[in-house]
Amino acid sequence: MRSIIALSGVVAVLLCGCGGDANSRPPEEASQPVQISSEAQSANLQFATRMLTQLDNPAEGANLCFSPLSLSIALSMVLNGAAGETYDAIAQTLGYAAMKVDAINQQGRALNQLLKPRDPEVTIHGANSLWIQQGFEVKRDFLQSLLTFYETRTESVDFRGDSEAAASRINRWVEEQTQGLITKLFESGDFDDATRLALVNTLYFEGKWQYPFSKEATRDEPFYLENGKTKQVPMMVLSKQLPYCKGEGFQAVALPYGKGDYRFYLFLPDKGAKVAELCGRFNPENWREWTAGFRLAEGVLKMPRFKVEATYDLKSPLSALGMGIAFDPARADFSRIADVAPDRLFIQKAIQKVVVEVDEEGTKAAAATGVTVGVTSAPAEQFELVADRPFLFVIAHQPTGTILFMGIVREP
Repeated sequence: MRSIIALSGVVAVLLCGCGGDANSRPPEEASQPVQISSEAQSANLQFATRMLTQLDNPAEGANLCFSPLSLSIALSMVLNGAAGETYDAIAQTLGYAAMKVDAINQQGRALNQLLKPRDPEVTIHGANSLWIQQGFEVKRDFLQSLLTFYETRTESVDFRGDSEAAASRINRWVEEQTQGLITKLFESGDFDDATRLALVNTLYFEGKWQYPFSKEATRDEPFYLENGKTKQVPMMVLSKQLPYCKGEGFQAVALPYGKGDYRFYLFLPDKGAKVAELCGRFNPENWREWTAGFRLAEGVLKMPRFKVEATYDLKSPLSALGMGIAFDPARADFSRIADVAPDRLFIQKAIQKVVVEVDEEGTKAAAATGVTVGVTSAPAEQFELVADRPFLFVIAHQPTGTILFMGIVREP
């Protein structure tokens, strides 16, 4: 038996599974404060920075965008079906080596509550679904965990008998959850006779700038590519007091969405430096140091209007981070999903698809699979940041330090 995990702008996970009650609902949340532990915060940040290193390939000179949050949620759900060394490998990859699955699930549910915006200018919608081969039996505890902690919707499809219809149903659901930003996650050929279960996570974010750019001020200006060529791009302009940081080898600005709980960080390497060099320094310790160094400053920001899209096969990067056993048909142990002995379930495929759009009004981003900014009222020197060359960006939730999306714009 084989199983596939697909992660995408949407995160989709194909594993072996059975039917369930699609009309079930998770229990009502207790009316008590929720919080995310420092261990979970550190795990999420560590996972984001490690995935950045694995996904970027400077030699290709391509744009990069991914959602560490969407991928983390998808893998956390898969974790509920793993056992033994497979469980340990996935947990360590996620940065949760010291946490039990119940604690990870509790933190996942708490984070879901905390990320819900109380801001009319910000929309976040996350959704999970489980698509199961007709007649395949999944263990009740696995289904119940996904329902209780991740509010996972369960549907039955026929991967083997009608793979085209299965792909079409999943793709329609993905398109609905991402507001049309992602229209196709699966082709019918992604499923075969061994496919038993698809687990899909979607994450949609839409935020309007606290300080919008004037569309009338946008002008075509040169953007200097790493290959030495120049490209004319629509360059937006904003003159405002913003959180700003001048670090070693870079300068950075933070653009708040709405009331400011969510922010867009732009990190621009100094002239002559490569954005890959900055990414190589992007780790939890530096991220905390950099974000703590932001201070309000009057200045002028120029940045391109852009849209980046990316699709990743995650088998190699996740294996490089220590999850190789989960993809090994001879060693993987997902016995907490279903009893298929003497066969084994294993991850055949893992993908992520992401779209990020940035314009004068704000940002739209979708994926399927942070970061406290210190701001003081003391004015700093005036700044000018012109993002006319490749840069790194991060979309983060300030209260929890959670990174939702991150990427590199090498060619707008």
